[in-house]
Amino acid sequence: MKTKKEWRAHYMGQRRALTIEERIKKSQSIAEHYFNLFETERPDVVHLFLSMPAKAEVDTRFILQRMNQEYPNVKTVTSVIAEDQVSLLTIEVRMDTPLALNSWGIPEPTTRIIFPEKEIQEVLTPLLAMDSAGYRLGYGKGFYDRFFAGCSSSVIRTGINFFPIVNHDLPKDQWDEPLHRLVSAEGTFVIYKKA
Repeated sequence: MKTKKEWRAHYMGQRRALTIEERIKKSQSIAEHYFNLFETERPDVVHLFLSMPAKAEVDTRFILQRMNQEYPNVKTVTSVIAEDQVSLLTIEVRMDTPLALNSWGIPEPTTRIIFPEKEIQEVLTPLLAMDSAGYRLGYGKGFYDRFFAGCSSSVIRTGINFFPIVNHDLPKDQWDEPLHRLVSAEGTFVIYKKA
């Protein structure tokens, strides 16, 4: 079986093979599928990552913009890397929030309005791949697994990826937290529902 490092290289290559136009189209499809879910659940606080251009990630600006325009009462938050370089801080973000790239190449709000993680109702999570048990393959830094530990036990963990669930098990560590579902360009894949 391949290691996490080998799978990361494989799925990063798959993502980078997409053209800019394909990534935009797939990002728009993901936003459409996500809002079909959102319409039925209506969380009050949604955490989403701000896409890293260098990693060719799903462009979450389509989700953020629509959320801010059509659901202005929904609080949108994101994460920034804390000074300890191992944990994340939750910061309020809107489409008009000024951003700057940090040393990792991640866009971050230049304003730091800290938000309590326990109040987040849904986390939209970046990933390279996700398997049918809900385990995600990330970049290997463990930021999101540590972040989930600080969230409420009722938080919904939603993966966001260009591609659907993979047809093999991904390697996992004991601290890896499974996700509840995946929203991809092809649709939504539910692993298990929150009670």
